[in-house]
Amino acid sequence: MNLIKNYSKKIKKTVEILEGTPYHLLDTNTPLLKAAFDIAYENRLFAFYKYDSQLQDSLKRKLFSKLTPISGNLSFLAIQILAANSIMNKNNFAKKEYYAKKKCGIAINHLRANKTIVEATQTEDGYKLNGTLTWASGYKIFDHLLIGFHFNNKEYEVMARFQKAQGFTILEAPETFVGFGLNTVNIKLDNFFVEKANVVSSNDIGNYTRNKSLSKTVHYALYGLGLGAVDAIEDERLKKESLKRLKKIKKAFNNSTCGEELDQLRIKLFITVQGMITTGMVLNGGKSILIEKRLQQYYRELIMFNSNGLNSTIKGLFLEDYLKKS
Repeated sequence: MNLIKNYSKKIKKTVEILEGTPYHLLDTNTPLLKAAFDIAYENRLFAFYKYDSQLQDSLKRKLFSKLTPISGNLSFLAIQILAANSIMNKNNFAKKEYYAKKKCGIAINHLRANKTIVEATQTEDGYKLNGTLTWASGYKIFDHLLIGFHFNNKEYEVMARFQKAQGFTILEAPETFVGFGLNTVNIKLDNFFVEKANVVSSNDIGNYTRNKSLSKTVHYALYGLGLGAVDAIEDERLKKESLKRLKKIKKAFNNSTCGEELDQLRIKLFITVQGMITTGMVLNGGKSILIEKRLQQYYRELIMFNSNGLNSTIKGLFLEDYLKKS
């Protein structure tokens, strides 16, 4: 309990420091977002590897309940660095302590595709990677990147520096309606060499997808957006009912250990938060479209979180849910 209390104090300290930041600018201003991320990083909010694994879900719920209402972009970066650290820990990566002190992003979601996106050829002391990494977030915020690739019918993950190098060409960040501050880029790999010593994992193809299906991280982020929306809603009846529905879904996904049920709860959570936000915007009237207003920020971030890293199963469930209501 003392560990959780101490962690809660670190969150509170971070939130207090960030107060006064023009939160809506964190969506478009990469240097400002980096400054906010660095504050959270220096306050050790992402050092989950220091805690027992049984505490980590509780810490994650606390983190995203407080961080996401400030900025979905900030939480998006948190998701990435927590995932990188978790993967290193689970695989007992020999250099995990070294990289745990770095700011590491991930470029591994393509491992969920039903085809090879990044392939490799083996060399004496490593691998040469070829392909295109898409949607690598945090360029100039993260200093390292966990890269996924296929070799010999297995999926690998390897650490590399997140900077321009021979065979590592960073393409221009595409314009987006949300999350532009994340500085998300595509990366062209052309015989890009990675050292064997930096390989974090090697598993049968499909391992990443199986592990991802049991993750509740997106649920926590969507719930955090919902809490932010409740705070921004002005109508008291809507505020009360929204919080009631949020808590009900939170209880359900907290207690669930079934991948299929978690997928269904993700859909329910998304639809609930979306309804809260749009109804609140309608009731608030025309001022809702002002860029500094929180509800329209949460609406865009809701789409960002729920469109990221989807597999064909979840996409199909969303489609079925929509069609059955028509």
